[in-house]
Amino acid sequence: MGLSRNQIKNRVNVELKKFKAPPSRTIKKRKFEGEEQPAFPFMKKPLREPQPPKQGGKSVSAAEIKCSDATRALVRERLVEALTKVAGEVEDMEKKEQVSACDPVGVAVSVESVLYKNMGPSKGAKAAVRYRAILFNVKDPKNPDFRRKLLLGEVKPETLVTMLPEEMASDDRQSQNKQIREDALAKIPDHSAVDEKESECDAR
Repeated sequence: MGLSRNQIKNRVNVELKKFKAPPSRTIKKRKFEGEEQPAFPFMKKPLREPQPPKQGGKSVSAAEIKCSDATRALVRERLVEALTKVAGEVEDMEKKEQVSACDPVGVAVSVESVLYKNMGPSKGAKAAVRYRAILFNVKDPKNPDFRRKLLLGEVKPETLVTMLPEEMASDDRQSQNKQIREDALAKIPDHSAVDEKESECDAR
């Protein structure tokens, strides 16, 4: 006896369930600034724009440190980030008043402008080394003395251009270096007395 139409339909549905097609492969996507891009873990594009540095607890607007050159703007941002820390690092009340009267953004822009004028863009080989040394010492957590001096104008931007790394070191580090040099000089034998005796013998 043959199968009815309904029985045939049911049998076909059962067989189809056994051979389900694999689900289509899809690429996960995340939105970055309104665009859809594959969500690969090695993507270098940040999930959000970097936040502007803060000055006295208040965000510094990007317009204040804006520059048409992206590299120069980045140098300014790094300087502002470092100089805004000075207010929280100074303990002496007199120094605190002096620091509070300073404008970290204005100083950062002034410093970067002088550096650019005297050394050119930071992309050059020699200039890159100088920029790196200056930014390292300004941002160094162990060197609050240097960024304080820079903010207060004790170190002029024009002087910064020619300063050696050891001159940018903290007060403690400079004292240690001075003591090391003095100890090294003290170990050098004094030949002056011998020379005097030799000169006396020659005179006789």
